Amino acid sequence: MAKDSENNKKDNELANNRSIKEESPEIIAKNEEIQRKNDIPSEAAIKITDDIEDDNEEEATDGANSCPTEIEDQIMNLIATGHMFKAHVIAKKTFQKHPNNVALAQAYSLVLLKTGAVEESRKLIYPILGIVPQKDESTETMMISIDDLRSSKFLTEGEPGIIANVGHIFKESWKYSHHCRDLEISRELYLASFKLNKKTCTGMNAAWLSWLTGEDDQAKQLSAEVLKLLPPFGLEASFNELIDLAEAQLLIGREDDACKLYEEAMKQSDKENYISVVTARQQLYFLREAGFKVPNAALDILIPPTIVVFTGHAIDHPSFQVSLFPQEIEGDVKRIITEKLQGINAKIGYSSASCGADIIFIEALQSLGGEVNIILPFAISDFLETNIRHAGPRWEKRFEKIIANAHSISFASEDRYLGHDMLYRFSNHVMHGSAVMRGKFLTTEPHLMAVWHSRTDSLPGGPADFIDRWTNISTLHLIDLDELGDDARTIEKIETALIQPQKCSLSFDPSIAQSPDRVIRSMMFSDLSGYSKLQDEHVPSFLDFLEKLHEAMEKINVSLESLNTWGDAIFAVADSAIKIADFGLKYCDIVENLGKKYPEFPFPIRARISLHSGPVFIANDPFIKKMNFYGGHINRAARLEPVTAVGQVYATQQFVALLHGETNDERNEYNQKGLKYYEKYSTEYVGVISLAKSFGQQEVYHLRWK
Repeated sequence: MAKDSENNKKDNELANNRSIKEESPEIIAKNEEIQRKNDIPSEAAIKITDDIEDDNEEEATDGANSCPTEIEDQIMNLIATGHMFKAHVIAKKTFQKHPNNVALAQAYSLVLLKTGAVEESRKLIYPILGIVPQKDESTETMMISIDDLRSSKFLTEGEPGIIANVGHIFKESWKYSHHCRDLEISRELYLASFKLNKKTCTGMNAAWLSWLTGEDDQAKQLSAEVLKLLPPFGLEASFNELIDLAEAQLLIGREDDACKLYEEAMKQSDKENYISVVTARQQLYFLREAGFKVPNAALDILIPPTIVVFTGHAIDHPSFQVSLFPQEIEGDVKRIITEKLQGINAKIGYSSASCGADIIFIEALQSLGGEVNIILPFAISDFLETNIRHAGPRWEKRFEKIIANAHSISFASEDRYLGHDMLYRFSNHVMHGSAVMRGKFLTTEPHLMAVWHSRTDSLPGGPADFIDRWTNISTLHLIDLDELGDDARTIEKIETALIQPQKCSLSFDPSIAQSPDRVIRSMMFSDLSGYSKLQDEHVPSFLDFLEKLHEAMEKINVSLESLNTWGDAIFAVADSAIKIADFGLKYCDIVENLGKKYPEFPFPIRARISLHSGPVFIANDPFIKKMNFYGGHINRAARLEPVTAVGQVYATQQFVALLHGETNDERNEYNQKGLKYYEKYSTEYVGVISLAKSFGQQEVYHLRWK
């Protein structure tokens, strides 16, 4: 088929790309060192998948040699801070080594829940309860009955802490499944734990679950019991105990007393990990969504940590004809950045790592005890050449130090730079979307901090480009280099040609000058499962199926830049992730519904759909005489499709980051117009998947309608 020849062509392109990457041993060693800390897996990065078992797995998990208790704490901390990918990898591998460890089973079950695998999560918990689940006719799922749970020895002989943890898992399961049985099971478990240990946290969970299941009187009775466990207004109580007391006051209708307790808790928040504050805030949002009247004053008291996305100019390149960022003003820039970070209570940062503003920001946030997540725009060898070395060995040493101390390092693209500044813009998009995803988990919105020069034009991927795209000016913090230094405002406008490094001085291949344009695009690959099983007698029905499929696709109101088909396969390209998400989900729905109408087929026709975003080359195809798209990111999208679950839409981390960034921009525009914004998409983490034809591995999400 034409698809096979296209695949061979893409495999040749991939082989060429790999040969380019094979540079000096020093560069390879540095790249692999960074990749070991990478959140976005790649061919040289994390080696753990469902399909690959090798000797390096233990090293990659960063915890296989630790004791189970330490690993459990590590997993729970990763869940609490929103790093589900790392938690999933560590939990899975460790549980495989210790399948009878109850604490690890609970931790792994919670990770599975957080990544959308509800049924798999429950399967780990049923053995702990000692109850065999039965198929529930109303939900069509395997579940346990309340009567079986109440008669279980686990409720009377189990450890109170373990009982409460299992209760937490069923409560989280209810948030995903919406099965009332999960809520009732959770309530029974928390009640049992509270009877055994009289902890404020288990008491309040039992109280809220009683309220959710309609037992208002019992909910208030439990709240009153919790309030009696500590002295009035929580004297000498811990942060979490104060939060429990505040919730007890809320439940019995004493809002003012609750807010006083929240204020008292926040006085102790400096002694706590910021996650404690976030957890308390998430609980209030959860209760509000469930229909409880939560006062805004309480949410205003529980201030979450600020997430900062950073962009800034690098130290002047020797080829600049006009100075933007001379080394002499470094101290002033660092002082201002530090002051602004302290002023907005910044705890989490997302940034690149160029010499100059980026590194100064990272050093400042790290010195304040903050978490730094570094996202590099392209291959590290080119990054060092284009963004570090021109400023001298001192900056290269500082780069190595911040990399060593960073919480995570990832790549928006592992391709070579090749002189295309669009890769910086793509990296900014991924950085923005990653921060938005994290902000949703922490119930906060990211801020943008930019060190820029007000008299320069907006260049692709530069600070002004990022600022122009930021839609919420209330979360924008600018530091103007034009206001620093001795030669400020000597000219009205700085011409772009005066501040662009001479790319001819960089170690690129001679063919770069002839390379086609590079653009950021989102793309979809899909084929039809069951197509290869059709026999000749099915051809008339299949042609009818294709005709109806085409008619339905014509009604999909999405503007695409390219749509190609061959056989049962579809390849679509658009200039935004939202467009491709809409097209992919609608196409999946059409195939699912249409496939059920042909009982003569040996298997139902269903779609496999993969989505990806990245920088691609756009050029005129000499054969079809139309514009077409090329490059490694096309290959990556194509290689994800064959390993996508049938009937599902899988999306890469890069696509999901762009999608969250774009939807966040839409939300801000709606808010500015006073309109209500409705979330359309749900993204659930699947895991690290080995791509087809040995194309490496990819962190993948499951995309659904919300």
